[in-house]
Amino acid sequence: MRVLLLLAALLPAVSWADLSQPGPYAAGWQRVSVARPNSTTFSAYLFYPALARGSGAAYRSDGAPYPAISFGHGFLQPVTRYQSTLEHLATHGYFVIASESEGSLFPSHANFANDMRLCLTWLEQQNGNPASWLFGQLAIDRFGLSGHSMGGGCSLLAASGDSRIRAVANLAAAETNPSAIAAMPGIRAPVSLISGSSDTIVPVSTNGQRMYDAGFAPKTLPVIQGGWHCGFEDSSSFGCDSGPLSRAVQLQITRRLLTEFFNLYLKGDATLAANVWSAPNSAEVVRQSNPGLVVQPSSAEVQIIKKSRGEIALQLANTAREPAHYAAQAANSGWLVSISPNPARSLSPGESQTIYVKAVYPSDTEPLGNLVEIDFYATSDPLTRVRVRLLLKWPD
Repeated sequence: MRVLLLLAALLPAVSWADLSQPGPYAAGWQRVSVARPNSTTFSAYLFYPALARGSGAAYRSDGAPYPAISFGHGFLQPVTRYQSTLEHLATHGYFVIASESEGSLFPSHANFANDMRLCLTWLEQQNGNPASWLFGQLAIDRFGLSGHSMGGGCSLLAASGDSRIRAVANLAAAETNPSAIAAMPGIRAPVSLISGSSDTIVPVSTNGQRMYDAGFAPKTLPVIQGGWHCGFEDSSSFGCDSGPLSRAVQLQITRRLLTEFFNLYLKGDATLAANVWSAPNSAEVVRQSNPGLVVQPSSAEVQIIKKSRGEIALQLANTAREPAHYAAQAANSGWLVSISPNPARSLSPGESQTIYVKAVYPSDTEPLGNLVEIDFYATSDPLTRVRVRLLLKWPD
């Protein structure tokens, strides 16, 4: 029997969970006071998993410890303008703390970034305080940052040099003073710069694109097609732009992108890696991505008979900032798959290696399906994965 081994596009497996929809928890929220080292204080909203939705709602602890995200509001924007998105994250099992500081006409971006860090420090302190209702409730090794516009830029300032941060996913991040673009090389966590193609206030070309270009892998720039600056908020204010995409649809896409990214890196759900790093461009979202590795597929026509093997050669390249060992894992396949060498030898940045994938009939009967999926990843970062799909076709 003759089989054609073709490499399909780098497409993700279908993810059946719609992460744009609310999670298993209700969302509660309350205002808290956060102290600075100089003894001044600022207020913040804390969103959390709850037994019922509402301000001051009873906390739901059965999924604890929960990861936490510090969120930064936009210029002159109240935290409540992001209510639906922050509640959404809480329903998926996150603490989200959003500082209300630096809401004036002349905000200090450096101070706001520091307050965003202090929000996480406050959560660490509450987690260790036996007198607090948050005692032991936080996964303090799983912190993330987010924000919109000014707050998005400040999330990059806050992440730079802070080893506590495991993921950054922001919305229409704006350039700041000091420069968020210049801060990008100092960020060691994966970054998602969610943007809108029709944003006339913080255009992608002068903000998100420059941030993406300045940063190191893993990084991704998902651009919502027709998305606009104030479409990331629940309502518009004076001076807002508009765009061809409805606010409801833009917020739905935003919720999905945020939840996928944070669930991957703050909850360790590796099944979402293909959605984040190997998703094809679509009518909704066009992406640029550098996960730190590139797999360049080739195609081949091979002869396969029962109990023999078909082989294809792939080129794996290191596009990260540091040397790395890479490994591969077959997923969702009824075939016997061997990958060699696996793990690959250490590759320096810019270096590549040929990887051979062999597919073998599992028995004298034909295997179910004709799809072989392979995930490639750095052994130091098994959550950032590139998925390759090999389609085995019988020619006519």
